[in-house]
Amino acid sequence: MVLSLFAVGGGPSMVLPQMRQEFVLHYHFLTDRSFAELLAVAQASPGPNFLIVPLIGFRAASWAGAIVSIVAFLILPMTITFCVGRLLHHYNNEWIVRIRRGFRPATGGLWIVSGIIIAIATDHGPAAIGLTIGVAVLSLIIDISPMWWCLIAGVANAILSP
Repeated sequence: MVLSLFAVGGGPSMVLPQMRQEFVLHYHFLTDRSFAELLAVAQASPGPNFLIVPLIGFRAASWAGAIVSIVAFLILPMTITFCVGRLLHHYNNEWIVRIRRGFRPATGGLWIVSGIIIAIATDHGPAAIGLTIGVAVLSLIIDISPMWWCLIAGVANAILSP
């Protein structure tokens, strides 16, 4: 529930480093590999961005864990979003617009850190590190769907892997 407060604007992608810290390194619910696999399944699946939350809950405590984790992850942010949204709708002014703009760089920074943490957890060789950096740089230059980047990276990894 606490992590969900920091996931505003980007879903759990914003808190992936902390999720890995807690569920892999602290509680040992998952290994680095299983965390990366659950993340891949959650990102490839159609639907909301927070699908990794019930997957981790399921891995930790079966269906009960999945239900408790998703309810805990959603209830507090939904309540806060509803209340703040109502306030912003009624009291929108210059300062509120500036504050909202101020969150953009923080959101971008959290996305970058999340990518670095996942790369550290999954890239275990020079070819994998080069592939990750290459796809990251090219995705900034060439504007195509992230699914194409995943496909390109998967094919390149299959070719480069021994």
